[in-house]
Amino acid sequence: MNKTMKLVAIGAAFLFGTTIVSDHTVHADTPRTDMVDVSNHNGQMTTPEFVDMRNNHGVKSIVTKISEGTTYHDWTAAGNIRAAQEAGLYINGYHYLHATTVASAIAEAQYAVSMAQSDGLPVGAVLVADIEEPAQMAMGAAMQPVAKAFEDAVMQLGGYRSTSYTMGSHVDVTPAGEKAWVASYPYTPTSTQNYYSTEHAWQWGSNGYFPMSLGRFDVNQLYDNFFTAGQAVIKKDTEDAAAVWSKKGVWYTDKSFKHKANGIKKHMGAYWSFANGKLIKSNWTNSWGMYYWSGGDGKLVQGQGSWKGYKWDFGTDGTYYVKNATPKSLNKLVEQLNK
Repeated sequence: MNKTMKLVAIGAAFLFGTTIVSDHTVHADTPRTDMVDVSNHNGQMTTPEFVDMRNNHGVKSIVTKISEGTTYHDWTAAGNIRAAQEAGLYINGYHYLHATTVASAIAEAQYAVSMAQSDGLPVGAVLVADIEEPAQMAMGAAMQPVAKAFEDAVMQLGGYRSTSYTMGSHVDVTPAGEKAWVASYPYTPTSTQNYYSTEHAWQWGSNGYFPMSLGRFDVNQLYDNFFTAGQAVIKKDTEDAAAVWSKKGVWYTDKSFKHKANGIKKHMGAYWSFANGKLIKSNWTNSWGMYYWSGGDGKLVQGQGSWKGYKWDFGTDGTYYVKNATPKSLNKLVEQLNK
């Protein structure tokens, strides 16, 4: 899975360039990017980022890390699930498995299901067993009943479908007679390679680049509908609720991409702030004589919070502007705090 740390930035920051980049070479003839997997290493993903992946790069499905072992819960999972659903993408999850026995696999499955349910992963989604630990690789085919125990348990306990993920050099750890999700990174990935085409999916790169998003991503080509089926609810298209559209990391107020977005816009059920086509994140917007705060995902916030030692109240009445200070008093304070 993705081990690349997403860059953290204050405010809006976007990268510009080609649509997708392999680990080694930039070229147009790469395998498809049907699915992208994400985790805390990518930071909290947003609906606009997933919309960009869907509309401009052919992404159909997202797999987000849910948990690991019996104690770690990925803090980005719930937000990623909501954002992917709002973007009209199929959403699935994965659990990084440490187990080397059937009993420990079942214990991890119980934890994974509990976390997946609390995060809102829909029934019928896929909850993958991520098998990468050296001790598991060393077991070879003896790992198969352990993986199968996890898969069976998540299906029985949570109603999730399941499969196993591993590297191409260790496919023998996945249950015999089942399709898997296999990672293998060719030096120069091309659309004609179609590695592991008898499996559910092939992860062909770990350095995928999307202009709308910071950092690098694991990118995958699908061979069947295993990761794009079986979910009880999925929004097929959010274009009807769209008020802005992205192209190469820049947001516009028209589909012809002539007018860059500025100011606060309602988009897909939430409010977002833009400056010359860039989405503002973790920063203030001064609009209509009031101050608004954009969270790390770019949405305007409500409720109470703190920033640089000061407490702020944005209310819960749908107006979003800060309530516990006047615009006049905020002007100088925000200017000082932003230095």
